[in-house]
Amino acid sequence: MTLKRFYTILSAMILLNLLYGPLVRATDSGLACPDWPLCHGKFVPEFTFQIFMEVGHRYYSGILGILVGIGFVWILIKQETRKSLGIPATLSLLFLISQVILGGLTVTKLLHPTTVNLHLLNAVLLLSSCLTIRLLLSESKKSNFNANPNGKYYFILVLIVVLYQLFLGGKVSSHYAGLACPDFPTCHGEWFPEMVGTIRFHMEHRLFGYLTALLVLSLSAYAILTLHKREVKLYLKLAAYFVSFQIFLGAMNVLYQLPKLITGLHTLNGVLVFLFCYVASFYHFRSFKEEVR
Repeated sequence: MTLKRFYTILSAMILLNLLYGPLVRATDSGLACPDWPLCHGKFVPEFTFQIFMEVGHRYYSGILGILVGIGFVWILIKQETRKSLGIPATLSLLFLISQVILGGLTVTKLLHPTTVNLHLLNAVLLLSSCLTIRLLLSESKKSNFNANPNGKYYFILVLIVVLYQLFLGGKVSSHYAGLACPDFPTCHGEWFPEMVGTIRFHMEHRLFGYLTALLVLSLSAYAILTLHKREVKLYLKLAAYFVSFQIFLGAMNVLYQLPKLITGLHTLNGVLVFLFCYVASFYHFRSFKEEVR
């Protein structure tokens, strides 16, 4: 197996885990095992559905951790890959370590909202670091980093906004605020309800989601109309499609009272919006030497 294929598979597996994690939450399985790293003091406990979800997530995450470690060693043992991929590989290992710590704290702190939110964001950063390695392995040797592409602050702003929107989504989930507003697009029949209690978490996520969608759509339009790189246009078009679908999934979550699969897909789809924007930004910030001479 080549290193490129290894990180393709690893990135896909981490992305799948970003669906598995929210499903653990949606099925109320997060505390099915009250201890960590064992479950009721056993490595293989007696299984109920909720224990199966929680322990399965742990085992799957453990496999991912081993693979991240293997990839790190694989990159470091060769001088060529160590030089070109050493930084993102090191970041992937650091994000792995912090993810393990946050996973343990999520259980021992009894699903404390801040810990749960950081656990999600750290997983996205772990995926981003592994995906960066995969993208660099596909890149031409003639390409390099361009610090001053057109609209660079626009791209950076959109990445920050989408990542923060994921954080707000995590707050809604960790504070059990998904049904604080039981209707859509209004909240208890009001467009701007009083921002108190769980309604505040829900409405912050909803209103900031509209802003996020507007920025992603406008960046996509900007790329189509003014930029030339095919990859940048392609991935921003995908981001635009998925951010539109994200609003639909959010509405379905409310109207159908948080169906478990739709809840998981809502999180996964939000991560995909971020990843498409990230990949578009990666290509936007790379240039060929022939273009910058």
